[in-house]
Amino acid sequence: MNYLNDVNYKDCIGKVCKSKSSGDFKILKYNDSRNVEIQFLKTGYEMVAQLGHIKKGLVKDPYLPSVYGIGVVGTKYQAKINGVITKEYDLWHSMLERCYSDKYQKKQPTYEGCEVSDKFKSYEYFYEWCNKQIGFGVEDWQLDKDLLVKGNKVYSEDSCVFLPSEINLLLTKSTASRGRHLIGVCWHKQGKAFKAQVSKNKGKREHLGYFKTELEAFNAYKQAKESFVKEQANKWKSQIDERAYLALINYEVHIDD
Repeated sequence: MNYLNDVNYKDCIGKVCKSKSSGDFKILKYNDSRNVEIQFLKTGYEMVAQLGHIKKGLVKDPYLPSVYGIGVVGTKYQAKINGVITKEYDLWHSMLERCYSDKYQKKQPTYEGCEVSDKFKSYEYFYEWCNKQIGFGVEDWQLDKDLLVKGNKVYSEDSCVFLPSEINLLLTKSTASRGRHLIGVCWHKQGKAFKAQVSKNKGKREHLGYFKTELEAFNAYKQAKESFVKEQANKWKSQIDERAYLALINYEVHIDD
């Protein structure tokens, strides 16, 4: 099949043509050169296009996965308003980038194996979901996928929640930087003992003491961390999603974290 080259355009009804980026489409109705009704065969989406664009194959299907080969933009909501990227689109695009960009994952390998739920692959769905969530659009609040489901690798409506950056930072685990020891523990060469420390406000570390064994140091960290997380849960209780509050109140540190 080729691009549309017919001279008698009224006879082109039903003709299947190629687009340059969205596959084949069918001519449904010819009204005039600025109003030609077409249907994309892959998605069934119908739209009105100009004859000049049709002839050159310059028509695009907004319901074909186009963002990292996964995300569907759709037509209901704009990605930009007055040249400025919307908060919803910025979040959605960044989420897809973390999960499906090889370049991004080389820099941030902790996102390897992460994916986005089928519903969240739709910008339209994600846009509407965001605008129903507590904390969306609030300055210094971030989209989190880890608190509600421990060890989670999937961005979805069941696993995601918006959190103040203060809490989100508190829950970040620096696996790569802590080395071979248990979480919250390091070996203090000068003191010849295991040192325990916990990150609190804005990542500031609090020294918890020196211990003879790694397990003793870990238990000191575990107690301090869980206590501080519960403290933050009660501090933010009236502002955060109830699911987030319950997850924070029940937060536990495990030895294999």
